[in-house]
Amino acid sequence: MKTVILMVASYFVNFILLSVYSPFAMLVFGPFLDPATLQQLNDNPGYSYWLMSVLILVPGLLMQLSPFQRLMIFFSGYKPAKGEYRAMFEQALQPILQRGGLEGKTFHLYVNPDKSINACALGDNNIVVNEPMFRYFTVDELSGVLAHEMGHLQKGHTWKLLLLWGMTLANRVAFWCYRMVLMVITVLQFIPFIGWVLGFFALIMNFFLQIGNWVLTYPLVLFNRYCARQDEYAADGYACELGLGPELYEGLAKIDTMYHNPRLGFFGRMLSDHPATDERLQRIREYVEEHHTM
Repeated sequence: MKTVILMVASYFVNFILLSVYSPFAMLVFGPFLDPATLQQLNDNPGYSYWLMSVLILVPGLLMQLSPFQRLMIFFSGYKPAKGEYRAMFEQALQPILQRGGLEGKTFHLYVNPDKSINACALGDNNIVVNEPMFRYFTVDELSGVLAHEMGHLQKGHTWKLLLLWGMTLANRVAFWCYRMVLMVITVLQFIPFIGWVLGFFALIMNFFLQIGNWVLTYPLVLFNRYCARQDEYAADGYACELGLGPELYEGLAKIDTMYHNPRLGFFGRMLSDHPATDERLQRIREYVEEHHTM
């Protein structure tokens, strides 16, 4: 139910924002469009609304397809796991596949050259591990972390993230156009009188747009982060159900030790897409103690 509410709310927020920022996109791209198309958009508001819905929904739906996920992986700089990295990857993944009844399914394994300690799941069957984890983590600890990422895949968390990302794509382009228009106005403001009028207009316009953007998006961001934290707990639970709770506990504890994560305040917790590590460790410890697996 939370997912449905999040998707519907995201659609309407993106629709309203696109309605606000789309005129700036027309200023940038309008000269390249056919005059008949522009006239049709002006004469038929319903057609414009339909077009905005398509621009919001289609990119999110396309991101559910493997070719577009591969493109995202490519542009993110992730590399297919090879050699020693792949051998350790597969060794750590093996108990997850066996215990989860996933043997025979294909998962695409990638290495992120970034030097931070992290891992993530993407799309329907892609798992990414940052390169340092192969050096600083044991196979068992890596199994625990991968079990958590597999939980995201098996519980459908990753398709939701890609859908949300795709739904904001048109708005990001429209906002870029808005910034370009502001940049032009900034240059023109050095023209006597006309520039001052344009600069004052841009200042007022920017103020109200930023306030409106904050009022619309901030509640959605808070709800989205809340849902993300619940997904993290669910993925931890999946790892524990596989009997890999102790391994996940050791992996998370090592990450916490390496980064010395400070304890977040109330607002920090509300804005974080991950629960506090100590809370996750406590839940895992309670689960494994209750089931005598630690």
